[in-house]
Amino acid sequence: MSIITVVATCLWFLLVSSFTGANEANVNCLKSIISQVEDPNGYLSNWQFRNQTVGFICKFCGVTCWHDDENRVLSIRLPGYGLKGEFPLGIELCQDLTGLDLSRNNFSGTLPSNISDLITLATILDLSHNQFSGEMPVGLSNISFLNSLLLQQNQFTGRLPPQLGSLTRLTKFSVADNLLTGPVPIFSETTSRIGVESFANNPSLCGQPLEACVDRSGEMIRLGKIGAAIGAALFAPVGAGLGWFFLN
Repeated sequence: MSIITVVATCLWFLLVSSFTGANEANVNCLKSIISQVEDPNGYLSNWQFRNQTVGFICKFCGVTCWHDDENRVLSIRLPGYGLKGEFPLGIELCQDLTGLDLSRNNFSGTLPSNISDLITLATILDLSHNQFSGEMPVGLSNISFLNSLLLQQNQFTGRLPPQLGSLTRLTKFSVADNLLTGPVPIFSETTSRIGVESFANNPSLCGQPLEACVDRSGEMIRLGKIGAAIGAALFAPVGAGLGWFFLN
């Protein structure tokens, strides 16, 4: 057997092994999810793992694959299925996942602090209309490919992570109808379409595009104080120059 043949055989073996491993991970991903959630209405009853033919998970309710002939999950969309439980940690095994929609269910508990490690490539994350609670993890801002982040109609509390402003790809964003307080993140110009409705019905969110934040003394904060600081920095040299002019 020639060296070229040996090398080609080794490369083929590595490719097949890697492909098989990726497929197995995606199958285990869905196995883990169904073991971690309650499905009182039986909508996920066709998530059966006895078949094991190529692409069999692509026929599962709510599952879309990159290609029908491989077990590699592109998105999981399960809106309005009446599912219960906490955020399914097993989703980490679906490493090529770009879309996750668990909206209009009965999920509860806090979001994992390492959520960006679980859905690294997600462009769509819709957890709206559930019962998630606690503070929103800073890790959301590390899912850098997000185009759509919908978290409205939950029970999130505390402040919004200011780091969310770094998600420059966002075209859809909502945290309306939660229990959030404090300043909203400063989003970039590319996310200027994020308006008042994205923050509606929270007890005391403030800052653009909402009303300005005010501290206990009644002073405007964030924009007011930042503006004052910038103004002082800009006009201090001018004031010094004028003083020198009039004294000489």
